[in-house]
Amino acid sequence: GTVCDDGSACTSGDVCTAGVCAGTGITCNDNNACTTDTCNPATGCVYTNVTDGTVCDDGSACTSGDVCTAGVCAGTGITCNDNNACTTDTCAPATGCVFTNVTDGTVCNDGSACTSGDVCTTGVCAGTGVTCNDSNACTTDTCSPATGCVFTNVTDGTVCNDGSACTSGDVC
Repeated sequence: GTVCDDGSACTSGDVCTAGVCAGTGITCNDNNACTTDTCNPATGCVYTNVTDGTVCDDGSACTSGDVCTAGVCAGTGITCNDNNACTTDTCAPATGCVFTNVTDGTVCNDGSACTSGDVCTTGVCAGTGVTCNDSNACTTDTCSPATGCVFTNVTDGTVCNDGSACTSGDVC
């Protein structure tokens, strides 16, 4: 039980037992997946870099393709983009992509030519529907989200009223 030194940097708590000096082996662990952890009795813990390109996990949900380079684990940053103008796109290392709604009323473009005054509301971009009316009874008035108002001629001969009391049998 007498304290002694066994001459090894890889043990601690060295004591004499039955005429032999020995200690308990130490654990060399730097918690780095990109090193091999060993102990050299002369110098103590030795942390040697693993081969560059060794696959690892840097613990960040914001990277992918993690590999060791010069003893450091790192990956390429991921892109967080939900293609929604009504969210701010960020990345939290613990959880990954985070899409946070912008302030309600933020001006946006919903991509539809059939709306106007587009604004964000709870993360959704929308506007007020446009009214397509050319006041012509001889057209069907519709809206195409890609192009806007569309006025399509009705079939020739369709009965209509030109609003003049001086005509009768009005047709398109």
